[in-house]
Amino acid sequence: MAVKFVIGEYRVLWEALKRHQAELERESAATEDEDDQLLIDDKLQKIDDMLRSIAIAAKDDWDIDLG
Repeated sequence: MAVKFVIGEYRVLWEALKRHQAELERESAATEDEDDQLLIDDKLQKIDDMLRSIAIAAKDDWDIDLG
């Protein structure tokens, strides 16, 4: 079942993911452990995919540009 969020919900999700992405990027830059970097990079890729999906859904549902 597809869920159609309201505009405010899209913006909250977008902002939360962007903040978490920035935190992970700082953490990735600060760590020297390769395993930690791989885990963080995997999370960053998932966040990128989620942001892309949210942006597409927001555009389709409400014709708003989040990116």
